[in-house]
Amino acid sequence: MPENRRRAINDYVQSHGTATIEELSARYPEVSGMTIRRDLEKLERDGELVRIRGGARSLADLSLVREAAYTQRSSENHDAKSRIAEKAARLVTPGLSLYIDAGTTCMAFAKRLDAGPLFVLTPAPNIAIELARAPGITVMMTGGQLNRDTFMLTGFNAVEYVKTLNIQLAVLGASAFSLRDGFSCGYFAEAELKKLIVKKAQKTVVLMDHSKFGQCLPYTFARLASIDAVVTDVPPDGDSLSAFARAHVECL
Repeated sequence: MPENRRRAINDYVQSHGTATIEELSARYPEVSGMTIRRDLEKLERDGELVRIRGGARSLADLSLVREAAYTQRSSENHDAKSRIAEKAARLVTPGLSLYIDAGTTCMAFAKRLDAGPLFVLTPAPNIAIELARAPGITVMMTGGQLNRDTFMLTGFNAVEYVKTLNIQLAVLGASAFSLRDGFSCGYFAEAELKKLIVKKAQKTVVLMDHSKFGQCLPYTFARLASIDAVVTDVPPDGDSLSAFARAHVECL
């Protein structure tokens, strides 16, 4: 019965983490590879697994991969992110209404906030949990749909909630920056939320290590003229510094 075969296929994928079409075809030689593909399509629609190129992956294994990817990003340029976080923390004064973006550099920044009172809005569940340890910090979350790769909540609910709030200081992360394309990231919904934050905030600061300079990703969320400061670990090149000065952007 197809249902029994699909159940067995799902059990195999869950127990092994991943499985290829070739493996599954060898286990079920009585059906074609096309039938195996249809079985995987059905299991994916049912929310049991995720199809990947040439096979399928269990949801649990996918979560571990994403967690490992985030952990790897956290360890990359660790000293640089620490220096950036320390500089940025000096911009925070008691009583601020503060937005803290998702991302590993913003997490490093959040870990240095232990004095209140502060009112913090964040789209990042992991940053909200980190801030919850400090009794003087009131933590609010944007709501929305979670991007498991970036640990960021975005979408209609996030945008509508942000529209109701006042933000004095926005601390944003950027995955890339170039003089031609400005500050950019890899997800459309995240760029749209960042654009709104930039409009709402009285002051916007971007945290960005040296590896992000000269890079470009698909979705620009801010130009130099719309931000107030960039906090980085290594002074950028002369062209960038000149552009910062023309746009009255402080480089820390």
